[in-house]
Amino acid sequence: MTILVGYVQGEGGLGGLQLGAMAAESLHTDLVVATVVPKPWTTPSMAKVDAEFASWTDEVAAKAEAEVAEYMTIYPPELSWRFIRLDHRTVASALIEHARAIDADALAISSTGDGQLGQIVLGSTANILMHRSPVPVGISPRGYRSPKDGRLTRVTAAVSGSGPESRSVIARARGLCDRMDAPLRVVSFAVRGGAMYPPLVGLGTEDDVLSQWKAQSADSHRMLLDDGVIAAGTDCVVAAGRGYREAFDSIEWIDGEVLFLGSARDSVLAQVFLGSRASKLIRHSPVPVLVLPR
Repeated sequence: MTILVGYVQGEGGLGGLQLGAMAAESLHTDLVVATVVPKPWTTPSMAKVDAEFASWTDEVAAKAEAEVAEYMTIYPPELSWRFIRLDHRTVASALIEHARAIDADALAISSTGDGQLGQIVLGSTANILMHRSPVPVGISPRGYRSPKDGRLTRVTAAVSGSGPESRSVIARARGLCDRMDAPLRVVSFAVRGGAMYPPLVGLGTEDDVLSQWKAQSADSHRMLLDDGVIAAGTDCVVAAGRGYREAFDSIEWIDGEVLFLGSARDSVLAQVFLGSRASKLIRHSPVPVLVLPR
């Protein structure tokens, strides 16, 4: 049982490392922090540039290890962790291969530094991981800071309807919560999309449609409760709004919480396939997101 963190020295901040450490501490498992450096060409050469390249990669790895070691001093000694250097042509492929090699429980990374603070922006590496990772992928918002006690406080599972996909997500979220002794919350999003203004059908009609979506989501929650998929006493909420940001803002989020998402559907080319709805949830989430593979 291991949490793998992909760490890039000087880029993306410490959010991914904090997310990985929080998960490892909450799950009582160990932590592996990996930095990927470019692998040299296989053709041997005595050219000076090859020696300079090797020296540069050594320096990058050493700086990353020093940053990680300094940060990890804030955690109790009971949290077992180690640093590893991976030489590979691509970061995503290196992390995927190592996740398989160590039988990782999950892989954690940081959002790119391109977005606003508190926002998740998927870079090229994150996009590949989201589509190819054999294990769940967690990504932290830019500037993310875990709680002072370093523990995960709540898992919020996002579902749509009461079908097999929602039931699978809830079952896996419940399993995670049982391992961490943390509470589960179930959320459905009722979001009114963009429209002409003034809308041809009228504002009242659009509000009625949103109200119907909210009612349908609440009915789905009751069905899942009646079937025992959701445990009695579990907090079930509907996040509604005229956009995803408004919907997220309509419900409470706490420090140390993660949003649990399932992949949209099976894909021949990918273990994790994100539909447009899941991508919007990731971009607007104020808390780290954990995306499940299929």
